[in-house]
Amino acid sequence: MYFSRIIFSVCLALTTCSVAAIELTDSLHSLVLDAKQVLTLDNTADFTATTVSDVETERLGPNSIAVYAPENAGFYSLVLSNNKTSKRLLVIVKKPFNANNKQLNNYQIGLYPAPYKGYPQYGAPNGFIEIFEKDLTRQLTPHVQVKNVICKQISGFPKYLYVNNDGLMMLEDLLTFVQNEGIKVSKFAFISGYRTPYYNRSIGNGKHSRHQYGDAFDLYIDEDGDGRMDDLNGDGKLTIADVDVLYKVFEKFQKHSRYNGGIGRYKPASHHGGFVHIDNRGFTARW
Repeated sequence: MYFSRIIFSVCLALTTCSVAAIELTDSLHSLVLDAKQVLTLDNTADFTATTVSDVETERLGPNSIAVYAPENAGFYSLVLSNNKTSKRLLVIVKKPFNANNKQLNNYQIGLYPAPYKGYPQYGAPNGFIEIFEKDLTRQLTPHVQVKNVICKQISGFPKYLYVNNDGLMMLEDLLTFVQNEGIKVSKFAFISGYRTPYYNRSIGNGKHSRHQYGDAFDLYIDEDGDGRMDDLNGDGKLTIADVDVLYKVFEKFQKHSRYNGGIGRYKPASHHGGFVHIDNRGFTARW
């Protein structure tokens, strides 16, 4: 019965949604899933799901657990424990979306362009995270809230957000790396995270901007809370030189991690301080 349940679940997933696998690591805090998706969570040899979890799980083998995403969009809790510690994961189920549509619940999405050079990582999302006002302060990771990465377009609620698992893990790994490089930072400040194609077009950005695909962020360090990049090079001035310090650390991060993508430097302007763009597009780009 146990074996047949696994076969049935996997077959169901193959016909109704994607089957994916992800490894349980220190940087994994959220799982962004499609409705009814079956996810294989690896590196879980000595972990079991506790009774306070909101989602169904099943042991697949000595090192893997199946996570069954609920049918309804929303935020759910998965708590895993062993004899030493517990790990709480936020399971986020997306609301399905047809990419041929321009709106979702009267929220303007716009049309996604054809994938850049045919790359699959530039495909339109098949669902979005539904956000109500009470969700804006929800922690997606220990250092990232919904309000940090949601699109800035003006609208009522619900709003819709797209961010992927690798994008969220990249932010946590990047923060740890920057801290280990000796830069004082407790969390990143955000200029921009997700952008709908509708909003992206309204601000005149390129039609294939990576901000539309869930793993691009414009970041700066603001430990003094003045809304601008800190004096990272210690010269007593706030200039492009401070941006260069962070840019070089971001480059070093990509060379020493599994993440690969774009990094861009932006000088201070009248309406914002300097910042650095980083994304996980899968190939190197620099500007």
